[in-house]
Amino acid sequence: MASIPGRLYRNLFCRGGYGVHSPFAFDLITTVIEEKRAYYCYETLDHIRLQLQQENRNVRCGEKDLTIKKAIRICCFSVSGYRLLFRLANRFHPEKVLIIGSGFGLTPLYISAHSQKTDCIVLEREQSVAAIARHVVGKYACSSIRIYDEISDEFDMPELENVDLIVWGKGMDFSFDSFEYMLPYKTGRSIMVINGINNSSADRQVWDKVRTHPEVSVTFDLYSLGIVFFNSKLHQKTYKAIPV
Repeated sequence: MASIPGRLYRNLFCRGGYGVHSPFAFDLITTVIEEKRAYYCYETLDHIRLQLQQENRNVRCGEKDLTIKKAIRICCFSVSGYRLLFRLANRFHPEKVLIIGSGFGLTPLYISAHSQKTDCIVLEREQSVAAIARHVVGKYACSSIRIYDEISDEFDMPELENVDLIVWGKGMDFSFDSFEYMLPYKTGRSIMVINGINNSSADRQVWDKVRTHPEVSVTFDLYSLGIVFFNSKLHQKTYKAIPV
């Protein structure tokens, strides 16, 4: 679990790109990670999230049956996390996105809100969550979002070639093996977002192996999530920050 002292330290000493000498990292921290501007889509997307939180229907979440309201805390990013995903997409304009864990459809909606040209492939392990995600996406999506659940659906692996953005959602089991499994589908311009890098000592060990992998260049440790770049022109280094 994320500790209060750790978050406090980040808020006090890892703001405003303090001590960051890389122009790329400084720009990303100050204009994306810590961007406070209220973008046009925030109000609409946050309202969709609030509507879902009013749902009292039960869904299967792992080995438990939970109300949608409770499951959102397990399966979804925080509001600040979702807004950060939007800002990342808005900055780098990924054309093909792979999302592991639909977040009831919220994750692809936030990521694709910047452009109608975004093509999102979503893998969701829970059928009941996938059904709600398809309904939400069908109602609000402005771009291509395809949701597959591993039990009843199949998809062609070639669809995953040259993925620009890979997002591991909250509550999804991320391992170093799963990281390496995705490497053939990325390019030099790809970005990977990993949720829960500080949930446990085991998660922290996985993150340490990821950020020092020879194919990884710059990484950003945002305490609750990590951002990974594969651009070989950037020197391998980890920067610590915390999103607003």
